[in-house]
Amino acid sequence: MEKNESESVRTLRVCETILKDLFKKYEGRLFNSGGDSFFAEFPSAVSAVECASEFQRQLSEFYSQNDLEIKLKFRVGIHLGDVIKEKRNLLGDGVNIAARLESLAQPSGITISKSIFDLVKGKVNSSFNDLGLQKVKENEFHAYDILLSKSQKRNLRKSSKPTLRYLGSAAALFVAAFVGIFFYFQPDSTPISKTKILPTDKPSILVMPFENQTGQSNHDFIGFGITSNIISNLSINDSILVSSSSTAKYVREKNFSDEEIKAKYGIQYLLRGDVQGAEGAFRVTLQMTDLKKSEVVWSKLFDFKELKELFPVQEKISLAILEQMRIKTSGSQLPKKNYFTSPEAYKHFLNAWAAFGLKTVEGSQKAENLWKKAIELDPNHRRLNFMMAWVHWRKVTMRMSEDPKKDMEKAYTIALNTIEEFPEWATPKALAGLIELFLKKYDEACGRIPTLIKEAKDHSDLGTANLVIHSCGSLEEAIENYEKIMLATPHHAAWITYMYNHALIENKQYEKAESFALSKLNEKLNWTGVDQTLYLQLAYLYELRGSKKKAKKMFELHKSIDGKGKTGEVIHKEYITARDKTYLNELISALKPYGLTEK
Repeated sequence: MEKNESESVRTLRVCETILKDLFKKYEGRLFNSGGDSFFAEFPSAVSAVECASEFQRQLSEFYSQNDLEIKLKFRVGIHLGDVIKEKRNLLGDGVNIAARLESLAQPSGITISKSIFDLVKGKVNSSFNDLGLQKVKENEFHAYDILLSKSQKRNLRKSSKPTLRYLGSAAALFVAAFVGIFFYFQPDSTPISKTKILPTDKPSILVMPFENQTGQSNHDFIGFGITSNIISNLSINDSILVSSSSTAKYVREKNFSDEEIKAKYGIQYLLRGDVQGAEGAFRVTLQMTDLKKSEVVWSKLFDFKELKELFPVQEKISLAILEQMRIKTSGSQLPKKNYFTSPEAYKHFLNAWAAFGLKTVEGSQKAENLWKKAIELDPNHRRLNFMMAWVHWRKVTMRMSEDPKKDMEKAYTIALNTIEEFPEWATPKALAGLIELFLKKYDEACGRIPTLIKEAKDHSDLGTANLVIHSCGSLEEAIENYEKIMLATPHHAAWITYMYNHALIENKQYEKAESFALSKLNEKLNWTGVDQTLYLQLAYLYELRGSKKKAKKMFELHKSIDGKGKTGEVIHKEYITARDKTYLNELISALKPYGLTEK
């Protein structure tokens, strides 16, 4: 720019035109630009890599055919990861790592993360140079260069800290291409990872999220559904330990190597897969790695033509995995599913869970509408009707109901009818227990505990069952179960955090409760409601200790989050199922001098 501002700008505009034309060709979406930097998302890893490679080639050809005073060079970084959508922009560590990879890249070069490399090797006509583990600022990741020419091969020291170099008259401009994998949030209905909790004499498996390689973002739900179905079906078999889907997301986000996965989680088998093709010719590819042997021990293809064939294919995949792991199965171990007959209904079902998991009024209303649409499209799916029990429950517990008594009765009736029709399904029993606690039918609710624990197959079941245990006053058992969930699931449901700390305080484990609350707040998870409750708990603990100055500080921090703070009524609503209200009333009474109101 200092040498020739107008020429630099003109060249940049030419480069930008080439880049945006390629975004259209490879279905990339530009979501942020700093003038001389471009952040884009792609529907697949392959399309991102091919777009970046073609961009560098076209730019090189353009310069060779035009005698320009200014020849701008670009670095490209490509990473795969989960993102947070903020209007049209994307945020999160996934985007940050793409930027770090860009700064690590060479001028006119492309550097990718291992998550991208694992997906594109053998699928693109490119050579790669393994750079090993690198660290840029606070991010550490395994990186690879894509070799567009032999001259680009280089050696970098482990965890090197790259510096930006002057390129003579050539300006060093940045492009960071980020592969955005759109995913659906859902409640933590993932299988219980028993690693480091139960004896490890059973084979264990971690199922990584299946990738959408169809090139169509509206097919994301296929891989999501297959992943969820595999985890659900495998967890039913008592001869296998299945890690949670949130563990898999965490592993992918952190770019753990196979060795790190084995060391951190004690996993024996790692399953990866992707979905390719289009309507009329879909293909699911699976690959299983034995981490003890450090080798791929099994791979298989499953083909289907139409989306309505997806559900029986999912069952075939699960059984094939069980067979490969030499687990003897019988028909009774995998329940006979009432398949979705409408793919559109299935998408509504998944999107509803995502909305419901937000635990907001808007999310709850959206979930209700989507579940109703799913039922209209697939009226014979008997299990789908149970979702309306959650809708009525949520209306009451979030104070959205115009007639709380009527809504709770509806929820209870649906839960009991579902239990009668599907006696092996634990979730309706857990919800029935919560409703019974709300209705003060304590004997019925607490009498369900042995069955709930025995039949819980996933973290959602265990979490809901444990809320019944906690509410009934079995504090030691509740604390143990909360700790199991948190240990096995890096990204457990938010409410587990404050309910666990409630249990510690109720059990008079004050020092442990203080330490836990402070550690979670230091993690800066920014869970507004959870953080507020943790500050209130700390205020109560310091008040009990007589440290009024600290108690006041914690109470003010709780208020500062939203400018209002919580009321006694809200505190009771958060723990609405408690059989004994003594602890909650004592907490509220102790904090009234600091400004806590009843309503």
